[in-house]
Amino acid sequence: MPPMMQEPRSTLLFAIAALVAALAAGPVFGLDEHEAPAGVSAQEQAIDAVWADPAARARAERAGAPVFVRHCAGCHGADARGLPDAHTPDLTDGRWLFGGEDIDTFLIRPSDIAFTIDHGIRAADPKTHNLAVMPALGTGHSLDPDEVAAVTEYVLKLSGQPYDETKIAAGRETYEGEGGCYDCHTMQGWGDPAIGAADLTHPATWLYGKDRAAITATVVLGRAGVSPAFSGKLTPAELRDLSIYVLSRAKSRRYI
Repeated sequence: MPPMMQEPRSTLLFAIAALVAALAAGPVFGLDEHEAPAGVSAQEQAIDAVWADPAARARAERAGAPVFVRHCAGCHGADARGLPDAHTPDLTDGRWLFGGEDIDTFLIRPSDIAFTIDHGIRAADPKTHNLAVMPALGTGHSLDPDEVAAVTEYVLKLSGQPYDETKIAAGRETYEGEGGCYDCHTMQGWGDPAIGAADLTHPATWLYGKDRAAITATVVLGRAGVSPAFSGKLTPAELRDLSIYVLSRAKSRRYI
């Protein structure tokens, strides 16, 4: 059940997201898919422009494949499907733990992927993704063993797995109260892509296991996944080609 935010957040985004998620992927709210969102740098716009050009995109995908093998396959696997023992995500499943900058279309752009590759996740980089971690809530922290057991059952319910009905009321109370789980994962369990909080309704995408024991361990011990920053280790062309290659492997670009 990773990561949890440290401060209260509005749930308005998720109400909007629920409506948008019902729409087909593509331009919405009048923003063309090829139009760069505000705040995107010239380098990022150049990366997105290559994606928008079919011939240039194809060349970048071919060039990005060996870059992926050299720098990423060791953690994400040669097929980009992740390595369970390394707790790394499947980059081909179309589920994005971290969202992008485009909140008009809710589509991941290659520039979003380039940012993560360049600056990492909880890496030694001033721009790294590091807004929140899943805190340890078990013994010596805020939840007692009965609360841990109850909220574990509630997460099992949110994820569509078998659960103990007798513990659901207490589990929901802990989730929405003392545990503060809703603050990052939302009341519905959808997760917050702005901070990398897991979607509790899609257990196949969880990085630390989905059974009762794995959920309990996550609640008790906490989680804080990492990805190295490659800033200065890749040329601009390699960063561009790798970002486009990774995006080309995904089943979906929508992050909400």
